[in-house]
Amino acid sequence: MDLKQYLDELEYLVNIDSCSDDPEGLNAVAEFFSDRFRNMNWIVETHSFAPKSGTCVICKNREAEHYDLMMIGHLDTVFQKGTCAERPFRIEGNLAYGPGVSDMKHGSLLIYHILKTLPRQINDKLNIVAVFNPDEEIGSIYSKTVYEKYAKMTDCAYVYEASATNGARCTERKGAIGITVDFVGKAGHCGYVFSNGAKSAISEMARWIVGLDSLQNEELNTTVNVGVAKGGTKTNVVADSATLSASIRFIHPSEMTRAEEKIKELTDKAEENGIGVIIRSKAVKAPLVISEKTKKYLSHVSDITRANGMDYEFKLRGGLSDANIIAQYGAVCIDGMGPAGAKGHEPNEYMMIDSVIPAYDYSNLLIKDLADNKI
Repeated sequence: MDLKQYLDELEYLVNIDSCSDDPEGLNAVAEFFSDRFRNMNWIVETHSFAPKSGTCVICKNREAEHYDLMMIGHLDTVFQKGTCAERPFRIEGNLAYGPGVSDMKHGSLLIYHILKTLPRQINDKLNIVAVFNPDEEIGSIYSKTVYEKYAKMTDCAYVYEASATNGARCTERKGAIGITVDFVGKAGHCGYVFSNGAKSAISEMARWIVGLDSLQNEELNTTVNVGVAKGGTKTNVVADSATLSASIRFIHPSEMTRAEEKIKELTDKAEENGIGVIIRSKAVKAPLVISEKTKKYLSHVSDITRANGMDYEFKLRGGLSDANIIAQYGAVCIDGMGPAGAKGHEPNEYMMIDSVIPAYDYSNLLIKDLADNKI
């Protein structure tokens, strides 16, 4: 692998603003990958889902009814247009910095370099599909159907989110319910609430905050964060509107059910209190759990990586990825296959340069083994 070329291309990609709602930037990143895979004589499909959505790129070494391996990257970042001009790609020692450098332009680019240098005899043995979506940071709300289609057709999936700074990969992730709720009360002077029938949307929102927080369970590692809460205009006016946004994270599928039940309970109670509730958006992702099939594969991965002197460690992660979607359809799924990085979504997000070649070698070892020992 040519590390200098990789870093030059990474600089180009990182310096393109490609927030999830920036189709111009997303399409520029998509074009980078689609052009290069076409030059490799791969089959390239592109899909546009909505006016504000970028292009999803699907690359296949051949058409097939069944794929041995699915490789996943995403093109979008959380950073708004103009961020790249404020803090462009830079290298300081062993660290590369820039918006989206490790979440996950580095991983998407690594997929291309792995497949570009894939030995012909391995390419001949495996049916491979690589998917680069434009909306992972907003829950893959558009591209989910693409993942569902190919996840049902594949045995094994590698997701190229960043590995941990110690090289650990990931086979378990929390699931999540992300919810935004609007509350509709009745405005009135605060000195006459018993006679004017005013109903505070903020008071109802507060009851929801307490109710949602009650779902937290340290033993089961269920966490709740009401990250946005706003409403009202003046202290002497009863607020007739309020809004909250919250994220509920869980490992156990039963906790997802418990959270859904709590949301219904709070909705019913609000109506009894005379407050209108509008659930403006609700995104649900099941947790990524280790199946028996995955356990068996991980045992095999342990044997071959240790025999080749490579790190073998997997950790639970609280963040979400497209692995949460893909694993639901029965594919063995390993996440965190990208180079090591940290501080995603932060101004000081970075990638460890000395982890690029090891991540490349790790994938090549597993892909070569997959060609010889199909799942």
